[in-house]
Amino acid sequence: VRISVVEPKQDAWMKRIPSADEKPVDHQFYARDDNGQGTLHYRGELKESADSVFLRLYAGEKLIDTQMQKIEATNRYALSTSLQAGLVTYRTEFGIKRDGAETILEKATDLVCGDAFIIQGQSNAEAWTDNRVVHPYRSPWLRSFGTPSTNKERARDAVWGNALSFNGGENHHHFQIGYWGVELGKMLIEKHKVPVCIINGAQGGTRIDQHQRNEADPTDVTTIYGRLLWRLQQAKLTHGVRAVLWHQGENDQGESGATGTFGWVNYQDYFIQMSASWKEDYPNIKHYYIHQIWPGACGSRSVENDRLREQQRLLPEQFSNMSVMSTLGIRPGGGCHFLAEGYAAMARQLFPLVNKYSYGADSKVSVTAPNLESVAYSSAEQDEITLTFDQEVEWGVEIIERFSLDDLSADLIAVGGAGRIITLKLAGPSTAKSLSYVRGGKWREEDAIIWGSNNIAALTFCEVPIRPAKSNDD
Repeated sequence: VRISVVEPKQDAWMKRIPSADEKPVDHQFYARDDNGQGTLHYRGELKESADSVFLRLYAGEKLIDTQMQKIEATNRYALSTSLQAGLVTYRTEFGIKRDGAETILEKATDLVCGDAFIIQGQSNAEAWTDNRVVHPYRSPWLRSFGTPSTNKERARDAVWGNALSFNGGENHHHFQIGYWGVELGKMLIEKHKVPVCIINGAQGGTRIDQHQRNEADPTDVTTIYGRLLWRLQQAKLTHGVRAVLWHQGENDQGESGATGTFGWVNYQDYFIQMSASWKEDYPNIKHYYIHQIWPGACGSRSVENDRLREQQRLLPEQFSNMSVMSTLGIRPGGGCHFLAEGYAAMARQLFPLVNKYSYGADSKVSVTAPNLESVAYSSAEQDEITLTFDQEVEWGVEIIERFSLDDLSADLIAVGGAGRIITLKLAGPSTAKSLSYVRGGKWREEDAIIWGSNNIAALTFCEVPIRPAKSNDD
């Protein structure tokens, strides 16, 4: 019996189950669902007698909805109303009606509805900049909740506010989303005219195994995962997260991993395990955006850093909803961390990608980093190698210096090709079994690299097997 399995274009939207006692607070952000609306819940138990309760929703000063409910013996109530996503602030009034008289008990102001995203990873996801340069953009439409602070007491600060790239010191990093987080949020707001909430849970100097969920206590705020999950739960945004943006791996270039081996060996397994936890806790995630880190980041010089980047390049093969972006072409570059201008460039690279996969925007040009599809000898003589990319690429003759073979049986002497093809001419027949592009311990920012016609640098690759030439019978 043959069973045909077809993956749906997207998962059905899962609604969050509100808590028994829930109400809006000032400055709260509501995530819109797949119908473009957020749901505001008002639930609880009255402490005084009443005939009924009411909930009024205002857009600005205009009353747009009123919900009422008769009060039964339990004194419990459960009201809800819908918020349309857009650049508008809402406010609510909640009250009781008794013997024909109305009394307003509570108000909440400055409520907005839009799209929520997570940024996670290590220091280049924190994106503070070494000099703590604060992004100048401020907007009531770009928000965040709580703090990424590792301080156990501060980690449970339940506060809403307008997002900043850096907010340290006595501000306890409240509403901090990093430099490229602010730049990306700014562009999304300007393009799509909806508020954006970004929760950044990154922690510098961490390996991927340190980002795993504590299964015994998922909201354990002594863990990176737990601090983020607690914030999303308190913000009522667990079911509103549209995507995760991930920049991590610098601390997995060596052999200090939890398994006692090189970080690249188990990197994909750890990411798959972590993303499975994300999908459980944030069930409406539609896309993962990951970065291939800078070659030899933070001083790594061994081939293990190249192998780590190869695992990142190949990771989307395990997912149907993942895109990987290069950092190789960001200027100014990032030997370890990036300058403010570099982080801004990182956001500009991501913006068209997020537009495509999170907003369904069409693009006349590719929005991805060029990626290698295949490497093969051009003929049975094995004196030429053909590289095929997934899109057209551009390069200069100096690019030949970026390639390395796994043996020295024949030197690379010339480069050619056009469109999606690069050909490497060898001095004679070669017995090489694999090809690499860009060695982290040798490459420098000023060195020539491969570019896409979209001005995005191609992903690096490491030890890719060279296939034999096709025979006439193939």
